[in-house]
Amino acid sequence: MENEIITLDIETENTGYDIMEDNKRIISVQLLEGDDSKIYYYGSESNDLESAKENLRNMIESGKSFLGFNIRGFDVRFIKKFLRIDIPPSQVIEISELPRMNSIREHFGKKKPRLVECCEFLNVECSHKGLMDEQSNKFKQLPNVIEKAKEGATTWNEQLGWGYDFSYRLALDRIAGGMAILEAFNEFVQANGDQNTAFYRYAMGDVFTENALYLKMKQAV
Repeated sequence: MENEIITLDIETENTGYDIMEDNKRIISVQLLEGDDSKIYYYGSESNDLESAKENLRNMIESGKSFLGFNIRGFDVRFIKKFLRIDIPPSQVIEISELPRMNSIREHFGKKKPRLVECCEFLNVECSHKGLMDEQSNKFKQLPNVIEKAKEGATTWNEQLGWGYDFSYRLALDRIAGGMAILEAFNEFVQANGDQNTAFYRYAMGDVFTENALYLKMKQAV
């Protein structure tokens, strides 16, 4: 039953170029079950991360399944690392492992298409991903961000053999993007979790989009 599936997403503090190794903490947990959505976040007086942990434990114990895009490689991993919650693999539904992904990979010529590309292919709304663009572009102009991106580009070029220019652009996007999310999160906390803030719309946008993508993929089978 669909109400047994929880769409799960997290946001983390990561202002480095390595999206796996530079994470410092989870700043928010977003859950969607049917029409019921919830965001738990660091600094909340009523919906803090301790409340998220309790809710996740209860959901795991009741046998709920957790749905997400790259949920195995990212969300589940960092929930275990930072929240000490171990979501059993049998209770995880990974969107990128669904059969429909084969035609999307073939279309884009990629082993791992991004969420926005999957949404584009299946005509699923994903405009929330652009909410951080303005702030991100601002950070890309800062000398310290540029230097850090050059460091990342050199590392990837030497260790992985990636082209320097490609590596620099990717590192710059990741660093500035992470800084934009963190800045928006701080504004969200100061606004007492206002749903009109960019961070709320960005963070909750992922669970709504991933759920819609999952349903579209099921229809396409």
